[in-house]
Amino acid sequence: MKLAQGILCGSWALAFPFDWARQIVDSFELSPIPKAPIWLLGGANVDGNIVPVIDLRVYLGDSTASKTQHQRLLIGGLSATQSSADTTGDAIAIAFEGLPQQLGYEPQTLTYADVLPARLRELCVGVGKNAAGHEFLEIDAERLLAALSDELSRA
Repeated sequence: MKLAQGILCGSWALAFPFDWARQIVDSFELSPIPKAPIWLLGGANVDGNIVPVIDLRVYLGDSTASKTQHQRLLIGGLSATQSSADTTGDAIAIAFEGLPQQLGYEPQTLTYADVLPARLRELCVGVGKNAAGHEFLEIDAERLLAALSDELSRA
């Protein structure tokens, strides 16, 4: 059984592995980053560390994305059990709406990948369901970090 943190990013229900998801932040203040891509909302001070805040709705091309205020951040990065003692450099914050959900599930194969936007298709490794049967797309967090870094290096 896999454990994940389920969040809503626009029309997408996404699941991030618990060994990657560090914490949920309910209150934050954004500082703008000049000349940043539209999906990079800014930086936020989280426990004394400045982390980039990503709007996955925009990054994934969600056509229903609105300008609503994000309610929470999911902070993710290397877990304390991984080899690096300093894990602040890899942390990112993903803005999301609503309440997070703790998911315990048996991963299933994604059978409808062809209907997902290209960026989401590249990040999705399967599907998990919450207790109510609602599907969450299982995200490969390391692939997400690599994709964001690659796009920023080309900007």
